[in-house]
Formats: sequence, structure tokens, C-alpha cells
Amino acid sequence: MTPEQAQEEESVVMLAGMMRVDNDQARRVLRKYKGNVEKAVDAMLSGDQGDVSPNLWSPMESSQDPSYVDPFTEATHTVAQSSSSNVIDLTGDDNDRTLKLSQAQSDVKFGPSERVPDPSWQLVTTNAQADTSHDDRAMNEAIQASLADFGSSEELEILPADESVREGGRPIALRTDASEIAYAALIIQAFAQIPQIRRNIATLLEAVNESPPRPIRYPELVELFVNLDLAQLSAILDKDVLPYMKPLPWDGTYVSLGSGSAEFIKYFAEVIDIQFKPPIHLFQFSYTKVESRGRSFKVHQNTEQTGCIVEIHTGDSATPNELISRLNSNLYAYNEVTRIATSDVIVHPSEVVAFYLKPIQSTGQGKTVEPFVFPKQFYLDRFILENSPLVEEKKMQERKICEDINELTKKKELLTRGDQGRDVLTDLRASLHYFEEVARKDEPNREESVNRTAEKLRRLLDFIVPTVREIDVSVEKLQADLAAVYEIPELQKHLYDLRAVFMHTGLPGRKQIYSYIRDAHGVWWKTVDRLVTEVPEETALTDPTGLHLGAGPYLLLYSRHLSEEEMLAPVAWPRSIADSVEDHNKKLFAMLHPEAEEKAGFPLAAAPTVSMLSLSSPPFGDQEVTQGLEDVEMQTQQD
Repeated sequence: MTPEQAQEEESVVMLAGMMRVDNDQARRVLRKYKGNVEKAVDAMLSGDQGDVSPNLWSPMESSQDPSYVDPFTEATHTVAQSSSSNVIDLTGDDNDRTLKLSQAQSDVKFGPSERVPDPSWQLVTTNAQADTSHDDRAMNEAIQASLADFGSSEELEILPADESVREGGRPIALRTDASEIAYAALIIQAFAQIPQIRRNIATLLEAVNESPPRPIRYPELVELFVNLDLAQLSAILDKDVLPYMKPLPWDGTYVSLGSGSAEFIKYFAEVIDIQFKPPIHLFQFSYTKVESRGRSFKVHQNTEQTGCIVEIHTGDSATPNELISRLNSNLYAYNEVTRIATSDVIVHPSEVVAFYLKPIQSTGQGKTVEPFVFPKQFYLDRFILENSPLVEEKKMQERKICEDINELTKKKELLTRGDQGRDVLTDLRASLHYFEEVARKDEPNREESVNRTAEKLRRLLDFIVPTVREIDVSVEKLQADLAAVYEIPELQKHLYDLRAVFMHTGLPGRKQIYSYIRDAHGVWWKTVDRLVTEVPEETALTDPTGLHLGAGPYLLLYSRHLSEEEMLAPVAWPRSIADSVEDHNKKLFAMLHPEAEEKAGFPLAAAPTVSMLSLSSPPFGDQEVTQGLEDVEMQTQQD
């Protein structure tokens, strides 16, 4: 073997292993692309199997000089020679003949060539640009728009007067003049829609320790929440509260966005929860580590910790790309050798749970990116300490079901897949068709041999098909049992509802991040910068934006389930702040046309008021809302 042949054989083996094909196919594609492994891989990912269409215009005999070797002609000859080996010996053993026939029929293809066009031969008009695909054009336009948005993000436009009024129960958009912390404004806007957070913020000033320094401007924070609840402006510009909390600046990347959001929530949780005595567990939960073996378990001493963010790895992993599966994978580990399970369990659950979704980089080229799936509701009980003994019993049951499913799956694979992954049933049916409909039966001995082989094939099919059907039914039942393992009343006491989803398109710019938030009536709203629009629930749960750029959802907020009455209960905001907001609402409507009240969804006299329910507290500044009113007045005068 020459060095060139040895190198080619090494490349063939490597290519066949990478793409999981036989050596012959790998060799055909490799030779087709002149030994370039990278081009061969790209072609095979596109479906190229190395088939070469015959040259219909070539003469019967080549007129080329024998010393010249055309690589395309050589590749064609190689394929032709290899195909000549597909000769079926009908005089040999029936089983050998059946196998050869099946392989030959599987190799035969009819239709146009699957060869990838050579870019060198593509025709492009010399005085015009080559047209790109629709997706490429859309991507390019999105990038250009994003860059333009990112560059001018400091210039916040003044809203037209008719767009400055909040419509009905539409959430107010919270904006900041610094694009690098716009993500924090989305988080605060979502917090303002979560009843548990609103109720505790309303009583925050009573609990605040007056001794300086304060880690946050508590009075201004409460005022901001009151305005987000009661103001009739469609958008509020914050210049004081968010900058004072010093969120990490976002550099435009997905990872920076997720980590910055997680750090911001940690800071917010700490400075809020520490003000309440005893702890209210609004954001912060406590957890510890336990070990279990069979039905016995022990709690590790002195290991209790607190947290408010649960980090979930998404993307490329053996675990299903789904919230509960990934959460279980993060918190639970089982040693097959020692049969000891270790897990982190929650001691005191919090009212709000935040999930930071951190992507795992995909390791496979051409691999389809699966969207991350998260539920509208889920029960936290299986991760709580008091349920550990029962949960471990359920996990033992879960492992047994999984083992049974794996065993049945392997049995089905043995029956339906050949050594090289071929479909056995397809091969058997093709062979049976040949012996029943095609094979010659012009001689008695030959007819007897053909009929005998056909009968063998029928018996094989009669055995395999019902067996596979029984396996499928059994697996389907086991999968149903697996899905219902934890669906028992004892593990359905701590229900949490999805409240907000935060998204990133994968491009830089404040308009490339947005959120879906659910209000007290169960309506979902999408917020992109200053625009808030109603969307279907399905959109919030399945938005695929950003997947192709390794982005998408980066943060989820859940809160403990509340009854409808609890969700719609009014918040007792501090009276002085609520009165100030009502006064600003009157000034706003006085500057606008009479139709503004109708647009708001109710007459001003009937506007929501909490004055009679409010607590007494001193007045605080309202610079942001005043600035908003001045902008409206300026725009009204221009109109």
C-alpha cells in the first residue's frame, strides 16, 4: 500500500466513524471531493452519499491521453466497479441469497443526483450581487437594525400624546436611559405584577431600618411600585432607583445577560428580605444536603444554606431539555455502584423562585437545537426536605420503570435493526416481494427453492411484526406510568405558577431583549422597550426566537399559586404616595383630549384608588412621573 493509499484509508475510517456510515460510502464521498475531509463531512451532512450521475454525453471510448488522469472520471469508474459486485447468486443458500438481494435493493436509487453543487460552477451576474436566502436576508436586516438600536440606545424618543396613556389593565413599561441596564427594568416591571412581591413592597417602609447606609433607596422603590400599579402613563422613565442598585452592565451577549440578571435578583432579594423580621422568605429559600440508601436517609448536619436563584443548564445534554428534568438532574445524583443517592433539598420554600437558564454549548456540527421547555405550573414538593423518604421511594420506582423501558427498547432494536443500523423489516419485505413477484420460476427445482425461501421470509415477518407491536404497547404503558410517578396528593401541596419569561434574540441592543409577564387576570403581555402588547399564552411558552444564535429564554420567574380572590385583592399602598399618583393622573388627563379617559378604560372619576385602604407615610419625590408628564405636555403642545 502506497503512502497516498494509506492516508486515504485512514481518512476513510475516520470519516466513516464520524458520520456512522460504512467505509465504501465514506470512500466514495471522500474521493468525490478529492480527499478533502472537511468538504466531505459538509456534503454528507447535506445528504450526499457519494453517488455520481453517469455522463450521458461521454463517448464509448475515451480519447484522453493515458498519462492524464481526470479525478471526476476516476471517481465514476470507481463507483461503477463497486456496484458490479451486487450480483445475486440464486443457486446458493436461501438465506445468503436473501441478504444479498436486500442489500442490493437498498443500494439502488432512482431520481436526480444528490451531489452538492460545486460553488466554482455557480453562475452569478457580473453587475449584480448574488441573492441570498430569505433567512439570510432576514438575519442581516435584524443585525443591522440591532446595531442601529444599540448605537442610539441612549436617545429615548418622546412618545406621541395619544400613545402616552395606559390602556385599561395594560402593564406600564419601565424604561431607563442607560441601555446596558435595560434588562433590570424588565425585571422590576415583572416584579410589579407578582402579588406576593407587591404586598410586601407596600409594607416595606414600616419594616425598613432607618440606620444608614441604606443598600437601596427604599422610599423611591416603593414609589416606583405604586406608579407601576396605579399610574395612567403607558411608560415610566426611571433615573434614580435602578442606577442606585448598580446592576452589572450588559455587554450585548446572552451569557452576560443571564448572569447580570441573576446577580441583580440576588441583590434585590437580599436588600428586601433582610428588612423583615422574622424572615418572610419572599425570594430567599433555605436548602440542605441529604443522603439516602433504600428507605433510610440522613440529613447532613450544619449544611443549611440560603439561595434565591436556581441555575439550570440548558441545551446539549443527555437529560431532556426541560425544566423539571434539568432541575432534578442538578439537585439529585445516584451512584449505581454504592446505591447511595445524594440530593440538595429545600428546607423552607420561598414565595418566588427564579431560574437562571445557562446554556451548554453544543458539541456536534449540524445538530438541531432543541427549544427549552418549561411548564405553566409545577409542584415543588418532590424537592422539599419533609418529603425526602417518600420521594426516594418514588425514585426507586422511577428507576425500575426506566430499566424495563430500556430492556424492551434493546429487544426491539435486536429485532428491527441490523449490524449497520439497517431496517430489518424493510429488508425482509423487499426480499419477500422479490421472491413472490419477481424471481423466475421457470424450472421445477427453481420454483421450489424460491417458494421455500418466500415461506421462510413470511414466517420471520409473522414473528417479528406482532412482537414489535407488543413491545411498543408495553413501552407506551410504562412511559405513562413514568409520567405519573409523582402525581400523588402527598406531593401536590406546593404549586407554583409561571409569572414571567425573559427572552434574548441573540443580538445586541435594548430592543433585542424582551419579556412576557402574566397579570392577575391570567393575561400575558409582551414588553419590548416601551411597547407592551397582549399575546397568547402559547406564544409566551413556546417562543423560538434566538435558538439559532444560542440565545432564547434566559430567566424564568415562578410564584406560589394563589386563589383568584388573592390574585385580584387590591394592594394597600402608602396613602401619601397613592394620593400623589392620583393627582398626577388628573394632571395627565387634563392635558389630553377627552377621549383619553375612554382609552384608559374607565372615567377618571372611577379610576382605581387605594386612598381609603392606604397606610399613612410621609410623601416622597416623584421626579420620574413629573418628567413623564412634562414630556406629554410638550408633545401635546406640538400636536
